[in-house]
Amino acid sequence: MNRRAFLNQSACLGLGALGVMALPNVAFAKQALTIWGAPALISLILVTAIEQGKSQEIMPLEYKEWRTPDQPRVGFAGDNFILAAAPSNVGVNLYNQGIDIRMLNILTHGLNYIFTKDKSIVYLKDLEGKKLILPFKNDLPDIIFQALCHAYNVDIKKIHIQYVQTPPEASMLFMSKNEFDAVMIQEPMASAMNFLAHEKGMRIYRRIDVQALWSEVFKECPKIPQAGLIVRSKFYEENKEFFKIFHQDLKDSVAWILNNQDNAASLGAKYLPTPEFGIRAAIPYANFVVEQCSEIAAHLDAFFEILYQLNPKLLGGKKPPASLYV
Repeated sequence: MNRRAFLNQSACLGLGALGVMALPNVAFAKQALTIWGAPALISLILVTAIEQGKSQEIMPLEYKEWRTPDQPRVGFAGDNFILAAAPSNVGVNLYNQGIDIRMLNILTHGLNYIFTKDKSIVYLKDLEGKKLILPFKNDLPDIIFQALCHAYNVDIKKIHIQYVQTPPEASMLFMSKNEFDAVMIQEPMASAMNFLAHEKGMRIYRRIDVQALWSEVFKECPKIPQAGLIVRSKFYEENKEFFKIFHQDLKDSVAWILNNQDNAASLGAKYLPTPEFGIRAAIPYANFVVEQCSEIAAHLDAFFEILYQLNPKLLGGKKPPASLYV
């Protein structure tokens, strides 16, 4: 994909409507299992596992990508999704709505960065009185930002926030409109935007590492379990051996990506809505992990406690039970 095509596609992605999608009923191993990935860098782990892993020998796998966090909500509520990447709070919300899913793993400790057009913006407090673009209103990036503002005594009401649907839309708006001072954006779109801006002669700066801010203030939960896979309970129980192998495939994928970043970017560009140069630049900022939820239950509980104290409605009104994690 060339740069012009990337810009055109980004605009389309930012404005695309939520479509109706169907997933095959996976009753037999010969039928393909669709893994729904996120429009974020964690999907690089998924496509690498599909291309290189051993689990493909047990059950044919295919990759599709959702565009907004509402898509997995609709997909699981309507029986169309079986296995999908999603922000970690989405799994809790679905479970609290009575949908029989389980949280399988966490694949990143955070993909969020704040870019500015002004070098003087260094701290979160400096955003007061400024105009900030933020994708995914009321979803995890927004929730993380709210929690940080509360913890650092930043008056969020003094920040003029423009919400958009997706990171590509956030990137396009930030680059095309001088009125905006900052954008909070996720990888790999963050690195792609940074590359293209500098190529165009625009001066923008990666000023605030959201993950670093979080670790400074939330000592009980220093890492952000931002996103991972959720799965239908029945399907998980019927395919535990498959998931053991798939988990190892994911771990092997992260090791391969980190040791083969150029090749990984080339592979990712075949699937992700980001060109190869953007994926390559983003990998060092991805904070990749592969952590099975049942093995980090205390960490997840600490994270969801922070969100619950901020606003119980963010989790559907209830804290998650231990049985949610597999």
